[in-house]
Amino acid sequence: MVSAAASLVALGPAPADACSLLSDGALDFVAGNHQTGSGAVFLTEVQKEVFWVNEDEELDAMLDASNTAFYWGSTSPSSEKYYDKFSDTSLAHVTQVSNVNDIAAGDVLVIDKTMTYGGHTVIITGPAELISPINPTRLGTLQWAVPIADSTSSAHGCSAAFPDSRWSSISTSGSTTTCTGFTSGVGTGFMRIYTDSSGVPVGHTWSVAVASKTNYFPISSTATGSGTDVGAPRPFVIGRLTPGVDENDPGYCPLPAPAE
Repeated sequence: MVSAAASLVALGPAPADACSLLSDGALDFVAGNHQTGSGAVFLTEVQKEVFWVNEDEELDAMLDASNTAFYWGSTSPSSEKYYDKFSDTSLAHVTQVSNVNDIAAGDVLVIDKTMTYGGHTVIITGPAELISPINPTRLGTLQWAVPIADSTSSAHGCSAAFPDSRWSSISTSGSTTTCTGFTSGVGTGFMRIYTDSSGVPVGHTWSVAVASKTNYFPISSTATGSGTDVGAPRPFVIGRLTPGVDENDPGYCPLPAPAE
């Protein structure tokens, strides 16, 4: 079990209706170097650790599997499966975050699988920060830096201002930033979300670092900022475990064991 004493400090306060327990658990995994599989596996393992714990290891594993399957439709959900579930407005245990201004620690960002991309899942660890536009820029959009925790073999850029914790060294000389010693696995970083003028997401890049136009992925082929000069659309959803309505209804954070 990951020690709470090893927890990192979240990057911003979460509204009362966000599941900060999920982001705290993710940061515990990072602080304790608790390695998992990449992408969706990270979210699954964090849930198992912070939501459902039993001292009997054999029983714990069995309950983890059944609880995961109950809520997400699989004992080991893929990013594609999480995308479908977090997009489903009929489910009681999830809600959608449709405006970047409402993003908070404990929200989940899931990029769907496409014909050319396997998808990815991250746990958001703080509010989005409006930044000055950097390349790739897209007409009619705003850019936001979003702090995340995940497990990946691909660094979320090389930036001193918005670093990926998996680099062992980040140095800046003038306008040049150099990163060395990347280690795959769990860590923290930043992704960049593009929105329209009202804050509705229209696309993303993997990092908050200068990149080519093809590193921008619109949320759909018709979204603001889309075009033939950018990457193919990669739909994503930002979701939240549904909060309770009052102190007598804790909602779905943490996700209760179904039998409860």
